[in-house]
Amino acid sequence: MVSILNSFLCSCSFWLQVLSQDRPVNFPQNIRITTGNFHNWAEDINVKNLWIALPKTENDVVTLANWASQNNYKLRALGYMHNWSPLTVTEVNNKDNVVLVNTTVNLKNIKKPIKISPSKYAVVAQTGASMLQLLTFLEDNGMGMYSGPALGDLTVGGALAIGGHGAGVPAVGETIPPGFALGTISNLILSFKAVVWDSANNEFILKTFQRSDADANAFLVNFGRTFITEVTLMVGLNYNLRCESSTTLTSDELFASVPGPKTFSHFLDKSGRVETIAFPSTTRPWLKVWTIASKKPSTSRHVTAPFNYPIIENVPEKIITLFKETAKGNASQASKLGRTELAAVEMNLLKTKSHDLWGPSKNLMLYVKQSILKHTENGYAIITTRANVQKVLHSFDVNLKALVDSYKEIGRYPLNGPVVIRTTSVDESNVVDNSEPPTLSAIQPVNGHPEYDTVVWINVLSISKSYDLFEAFSKLETFMWNEYNGTYAIIRPEWSKGWAYTNNDVWSNSRIYRNVIPSLFSNSTVSKWNWAINTLNKYDPNRIFTNSFLDEFLRPV
Repeated sequence: MVSILNSFLCSCSFWLQVLSQDRPVNFPQNIRITTGNFHNWAEDINVKNLWIALPKTENDVVTLANWASQNNYKLRALGYMHNWSPLTVTEVNNKDNVVLVNTTVNLKNIKKPIKISPSKYAVVAQTGASMLQLLTFLEDNGMGMYSGPALGDLTVGGALAIGGHGAGVPAVGETIPPGFALGTISNLILSFKAVVWDSANNEFILKTFQRSDADANAFLVNFGRTFITEVTLMVGLNYNLRCESSTTLTSDELFASVPGPKTFSHFLDKSGRVETIAFPSTTRPWLKVWTIASKKPSTSRHVTAPFNYPIIENVPEKIITLFKETAKGNASQASKLGRTELAAVEMNLLKTKSHDLWGPSKNLMLYVKQSILKHTENGYAIITTRANVQKVLHSFDVNLKALVDSYKEIGRYPLNGPVVIRTTSVDESNVVDNSEPPTLSAIQPVNGHPEYDTVVWINVLSISKSYDLFEAFSKLETFMWNEYNGTYAIIRPEWSKGWAYTNNDVWSNSRIYRNVIPSLFSNSTVSKWNWAINTLNKYDPNRIFTNSFLDEFLRPV
């Protein structure tokens, strides 16, 4: 009898385990849930066997929030995983009480733009819509954005959470048309819906915020510390862009110490939209210059779809082989990788006639797909005056070359990926009527420096886990904090990338993220950092929209 009872109890225990693995305890029966893996863009954060919920409606997200609050779970919005920093989950999270909320399947509705003034329009989009879906929808309705990320597979919610941006400052003599801006997408928000705690009823609700509401600015760049389900964005009438590519100028010419006819700042003044991609062990960056052009120039190729650089999405096998060998620490291959990449770009531009493209704005703004080579990368926004852009670029270029050379002398290549440089304007006030910039935007205007109107975005890419990588990034970051200290520029992290380095890790330098970064979001009377974090805490007092990294990073000081 005892044996039978023990067998019965063991059987019950087994089936209880199976049931517990089928869905979390008390999980809402009307919401689909499955399991899957999470990895960041560089695939150096990997968390397996996570719960993934697929809500059908925004109210389902509210239901999930109340369930999570009552059952000690965390909810993390899941998009296309195009992010480097651990804003979604971390490898040290207790994954047993984490549910990813996939927004890309059902929460992607976009409504037809409406006119909100004689010259401005607004579009309502759920946050699971991709940037490709949004820009395509806008184009189909005669609308567009003035600037935006290069990747199409990026959710609207993800772009807003980190202050996503494109490339662009006003060219000399250019007037920005109504409905447009050249900072972050977050600064275009007119209103939004968020899942927030209602203290009066002791539950989560779906609340609509207007941009003019007292607490709204804390949500506009939020790191995933809240859950926005829908946004209304200001947009404008669509336009045509031309993009010219060249690889004829050297880095010494583009990043010279003073402005001249071959420098980065020259092209910035001429067109306002510039990007350089410098491959390692090469001297001639890939220069892209975008210009507004209502009519097709005679030398341009008309493009009717985005992603017009096949070399980016269909990487040649030779480059893939060199990439893998470099990833293994083969120094002899590391020095060949950049030269091979540049040669492939030049050949591809010629073969596909992609050196001069023209078409609707979306087709020139979007050029990166998921199939691109995956690098880890650091990211910084250097905020300065328009007149000092060239000075910033020169100082960075000189220091980076010296750092790379110091490692080459000992046969090491930790910085073995491209260096990407773009520029934008800061997030200005009153882009949306009677509004202030997003409080936690990396490019919020600098207190005491109203002349700092331009942002130089710098990303140094490298293969994950390259030997001496963290040490090299730490040295580079130390230089940047010391150089751009407020005398002619200041530096803030690009939230989605790598920052706060030590010699052994990333996002681990507590002095930077506990002291330095908060100090960059203050004015003479109030800490904007503290206000924004306290506001986000107020609307999620049970801390269900967070993870262990955010708990450490997003604290009042």
